[in-house]
Amino acid sequence: MSVIATRPARIQDVAEAAGVSVSTVSNVFNRPDRVKPETAARVRMIVADLDYVPHTGAAGLRSGRASTLGLVLPDVANSFYSRIARGAAEAAYEHGFSLTLCDSGDDPEREQRYLSMLVEQRAVGVVVVPLTADPGRLAQLRRRGIPLVLADRSSQAEDGCSVSVDDVAGGLLAVRHLLSGDARDVLVVNGRLDIRQCADRYQGARQAVRARRGSRLRQITVEQMTVASGADIARALAEVPDAVFCANDFLAVGLCRGFAERGVRVPEDVRVVGYGDLDAASFAAIPLTTIRQPVEDLGRAAVDMLLDEVEARGEHVHESRVFTPHLRHRATA
Repeated sequence: MSVIATRPARIQDVAEAAGVSVSTVSNVFNRPDRVKPETAARVRMIVADLDYVPHTGAAGLRSGRASTLGLVLPDVANSFYSRIARGAAEAAYEHGFSLTLCDSGDDPEREQRYLSMLVEQRAVGVVVVPLTADPGRLAQLRRRGIPLVLADRSSQAEDGCSVSVDDVAGGLLAVRHLLSGDARDVLVVNGRLDIRQCADRYQGARQAVRARRGSRLRQITVEQMTVASGADIARALAEVPDAVFCANDFLAVGLCRGFAERGVRVPEDVRVVGYGDLDAASFAAIPLTTIRQPVEDLGRAAVDMLLDEVEARGEHVHESRVFTPHLRHRATA
């Protein structure tokens, strides 16, 4: 027998599909000795087909026992994601919750396993920061049957809560600033375009160039958005542009380093703008002009939305909250 879930499965769905009572399903998980083996086998088959995970977090919250939230990040060593974690941890603490941090490595299978583990460990809900934007993957996350908020990723409100930054506006702001002087030839050094933020930042850059007659835009994409990748790009460029917009600060710091090795001066010969306003931006040899994102606010808002969904239950209304980035002017542009 095969059952396909079109929404998060409930214990009632499992009971109906298996032809047993809700209490029998509960006993399969909590008191298996009270259930006939053939009945338990049928229930477990339905559980697998429905992708159902028993969630006791909400009940624990009502009784005052549950006190843990989950945060799933693609790379905890990346300072951008660690700042999201800082904001989330502060908000969780203020609400009386602890935060369990999980590093998914942007691996869908690992991501799903962490979600199952968090449910089994009675987490009240989960904030997930996905790197790529595969719709099937995001839909699968939503079907886990646990309150979930996407952070650093926008989604339709009917699909669930999300919190993000307007990266189109950020790209527009960066390149508009580069074009405000004499620059006309702008290079974008970007990550993979299947990463939504990278695609949005490039879209904003294109909007800025279209609005400035006589300017042109080129793009180079890299697999890894690191300092080393930025330096390699600067060393390899046959033609140095008037200005460069990098999709994150690590690329921009590396680019400035590579230009310095070639004797290309920043900002005299080429202007550079990064994205993120991470610690690397202010500590660079030449302090980096960059687009500031309210990163800690992403973590805070995600936790606030998650707890509202858990506590308000039927009164909760999903929303998609978008923060506005700002230019942080320093020495490189």
